[in-house]
Amino acid sequence: MLVYCLFLLLPIVFGAEKICQGNGCNRRSIGRIIGGDITEPNTRPFQVALYMRVGTTGELGFCGGALVHQQWVITAAHCCFHDGQEVDYIQAIFGAHSLYDRYENGRRIVNVAEVVVHPDFDAETFANDLALLRLANVVQVTDTIDVVRLPYLSTVSFNFAGLGATVSGWGIAAEGITFVSPTLREKLMTVMTDPLCNTSYFNQLPENTICGFGSGGGTCKGDNGGPMTIFFNATEETILVGVASFVSSSGCNDNLPSVFTRVQRHLDWISEVTGIELD
Repeated sequence: MLVYCLFLLLPIVFGAEKICQGNGCNRRSIGRIIGGDITEPNTRPFQVALYMRVGTTGELGFCGGALVHQQWVITAAHCCFHDGQEVDYIQAIFGAHSLYDRYENGRRIVNVAEVVVHPDFDAETFANDLALLRLANVVQVTDTIDVVRLPYLSTVSFNFAGLGATVSGWGIAAEGITFVSPTLREKLMTVMTDPLCNTSYFNQLPENTICGFGSGGGTCKGDNGGPMTIFFNATEETILVGVASFVSSSGCNDNLPSVFTRVQRHLDWISEVTGIELD
């Protein structure tokens, strides 16, 4: 794993790799926005940057996340482990657009006080690849920091296939680059049907995933744990439908879909842990 100094070249996420036996399929928990565009400032106010390590001197990793409550961030469960050990230091950055600018207006840094990994997370298959991070302090909503809307209970059975989705993060922005993007990027994708995406991964996708496909790019190293959102026409709101989990290990820009954990299938667990009232 390549690790760089915090304020020089930003670190790559801790990566786990799964090889599907007998059919040549493999997947990597890497994340990036390949082929995306730089976001307009403050258009993704729920986006979170996460720096994490095991111990005070361990290797430093990077993931994305989304603010779902003023004291809770959702991310990918695999982001919270490195070489089989759970990370014990996580720092969350809110209101950031440029990771290099520590004095950016509207930015806030908060330590994570508690990590709650989904009890059914499977590090081999990436099933239930979710974790909730309780912040040491409540984050105030501002022009640059806001909470993203969770899916409505009425959408639990929705597929969202065919809808346009937006994914975002500071992950690697081009093939051949080994450090994450200094500025927040986003990519427009189309939500795929579950059977079509499953076929792309040799019918070995875990349950409760949602896939996005966009020509010329998707997620990559550094985007893991970051949000996939859609505009929900029924209420005219942006809602969180996925958390970036993995892409094909053959590369970030290999014309295969990016895979996310489907948020609306885990609403009961999210509510139980955070106390968020569902509607």
